[in-house]
Amino acid sequence: MALPLTLLVASCSAIPTPEAPPPQSVAPAPAPAPAPMPAPSGSWEERALNNGAWRFDAGSRTAAFVPTGSASPLLSLTCSGGSIRMTSGLAGDVSLRTSAGIDQIRFEGGGASLPARDPRLDRIAFSRGRFALESPGGGLTLPVQSEIGRVIEDCR
Repeated sequence: MALPLTLLVASCSAIPTPEAPPPQSVAPAPAPAPAPMPAPSGSWEERALNNGAWRFDAGSRTAAFVPTGSASPLLSLTCSGGSIRMTSGLAGDVSLRTSAGIDQIRFEGGGASLPARDPRLDRIAFSRGRFALESPGGGLTLPVQSEIGRVIEDCR
């Protein structure tokens, strides 16, 4: 019985291993420069939407698209009398792209006024999922949501 017990104790002892040499420090390869962003291709309907959400204020009869993490709207639609004032940072001749086609809106002083019954407003409200406002200085691609239609209908 002593023999198996001796063998059992002998098998439990650690066998020393030769110490491995420390790994050589290898300088990491420089990270490749990120590839430049590709120029927008395809149609405006394939572009990513601006991040944010539409908000409706019944008191001021305004729908505003407010970007995520900001309090300043990118675009607001406000009913004033018998017209709707579109306000944004765009200027000059702005192309309006909707699923119904392309129109032009003239922005002066940060905004444009359209009669409440202007068909361009209906094209925005009924565009399939999105619409875009484009000018040489930049543009917006925004989702179509019910807040837009509320302002238009309230103004009519």
